[in-house]
Amino acid sequence: MSEHSVSVVIVTYGNRMNFVSKVATQVLSMSSVRHLIIVNNGNKERVQSDDSRLVSINLPENTGSANGFFEGLKRAREIQDDFVWILDDDNLPQRGALDVLLEDYDQSDGKQIYCSLRLDRTELVKRGEMHYLKNSFFGFSLLNKLKRHGASVIDKENRFLVCDTVPYGGLMLPLDVLNSIGLPNRDYYLYNDDNDFTYRITKKGLMINCDPESKIQDLESSWYRRENVPMFQGFFRTKMIASGLYTIRNRTYFEKNNIATNKAEYVFNIIIYMIYVFTFYMPKNGDGLRRYHQIASMINLGYRGKLGRMTETKGK
Repeated sequence: MSEHSVSVVIVTYGNRMNFVSKVATQVLSMSSVRHLIIVNNGNKERVQSDDSRLVSINLPENTGSANGFFEGLKRAREIQDDFVWILDDDNLPQRGALDVLLEDYDQSDGKQIYCSLRLDRTELVKRGEMHYLKNSFFGFSLLNKLKRHGASVIDKENRFLVCDTVPYGGLMLPLDVLNSIGLPNRDYYLYNDDNDFTYRITKKGLMINCDPESKIQDLESSWYRRENVPMFQGFFRTKMIASGLYTIRNRTYFEKNNIATNKAEYVFNIIIYMIYVFTFYMPKNGDGLRRYHQIASMINLGYRGKLGRMTETKGK
């Protein structure tokens, strides 16, 4: 394996030192890491280390993940290491995870982008790939269901999981690719900014390969995975209402502007799916109705392109 320099970018916030300290310790044990950029997004407690590779960016308040990664990746571009590896503050890479990705790039023809596999992404492993259905709403397309396609044929000889988009956590980019796709869209504030960011890679004709041999353990589950039910059903149960609201609004905006080639069909899929949500997911009580209305409001905001930080997200 050729010798490469890597900058690692992590965004943390709140009281998450028990997570980020473990991740930082693991990252700094990797010889290819030349810089560990930690964006402290309004948090007061911070990683302390005498290691000269640690670069801290201290923001006075929590400005959202989109701006946090904007600032971290901006600094990585200025540092100009060969690669930038992006991690969430609870993404604990297993030993050898970085070396696997560097080896992938050494063997690449320059048309592939590589990322680690987060072990809780069992649905990705089961499907073997992740591609968007045109005009679908959160993966739902009535036309696709009516066609009754059989399961897609996965190339068993290819160990990689090919994806249209991936989360920030685990993605490694060559510096020239980062320079070409630009920085995250800060208007997303929270959630789906990673979809927007990584879909730019796909639109440039590059293939995103998730390598199951480069493994990351999530120390904390995402909000929609904690209920172990479909995301919209989980929204009626979760206490993390703000996370759900941003997810629905921002995903709608992303879909409309990237995969909705026929707006009428896209709106039709939204309507049919919302009928399904009302019928099968929504509790038939006041709180259920209130949350259903919140979902509809977020879809409306996303469709109209109303992004940015929301002032009321607690469902009052």
